[in-house]
Amino acid sequence: MTPAPPLNPRAGWLGWWPAEGLRAAFDPENGRIRAFLREEAALLPPGARVLDASAGTRPYAPIFAAQKYESCDVPGGFYKCRHDFECLLDAIPRPDGTYEAVILTQVLEHVPHPDAVMKELARVTRPGGSLLLSVPLNGPLHGEPWHFYQFTHHGLRELAGRTGWNLARCEKVGGAYWLLGKRLNDLPRKLMKQVDPFRARKRGQSVAACAFWSLVFLPFWIVGLVLLGYLLRPLCYWLDRVDFEKSFTTGYTAVFIREPAGTPLSSQPAGAGENPA
Repeated sequence: MTPAPPLNPRAGWLGWWPAEGLRAAFDPENGRIRAFLREEAALLPPGARVLDASAGTRPYAPIFAAQKYESCDVPGGFYKCRHDFECLLDAIPRPDGTYEAVILTQVLEHVPHPDAVMKELARVTRPGGSLLLSVPLNGPLHGEPWHFYQFTHHGLRELAGRTGWNLARCEKVGGAYWLLGKRLNDLPRKLMKQVDPFRARKRGQSVAACAFWSLVFLPFWIVGLVLLGYLLRPLCYWLDRVDFEKSFTTGYTAVFIREPAGTPLSSQPAGAGENPA
């Protein structure tokens, strides 16, 4: 096994006043992902062909305005957004070496066979090209039932070695305080969701009882929203500077470099060693 590159000690830190503005202090995870992509886009030559794989609403298209940006998503995806083409990520309808860079943000945890997807992304990326990736680590189940895995930097390095990539750079996206701030913001919403009268029948609950408890909890929701979502949450952004270990990171950003042409891939078949979906 090749030695892992050192983790960036910056660990997601966006500065005392982030370039993304106050929005990043309220949501540093997405702020870090956007800053990461801006940094990497600046390293790509103008006109370089870039694929945003499973791009959703194409939020990063403006960041790659100087490049030839393309996007794809799964057929009949979750978002009504026009893409250059639709496909599954283990069968991309483009020739070998089409792209100089591929973007894959918050997607890898949703594919049942990450090895197959990583090999296919390597195929459509030219040798020496890059994969710009982000993955969550500590977070709630989402996009069910299409949420299969969580990845550490050790897992990303192992995956790279099996699929034709070198893990060149890797960075934790904040630590315990960024994670705490994100979860604090969820609490008032979660409280009201449990007694939502519009969901009561679906859950086998009494509509009248849910309406009653919604009124009872409403003051707590308002106070919690202000205190947790708008006061404590941004404070957690700056408190993260005192968490040096970052073992409770929200996730990772990473840059993979495509191996030279002809480099043999691992003989381990796609999906081997994975939990069944």
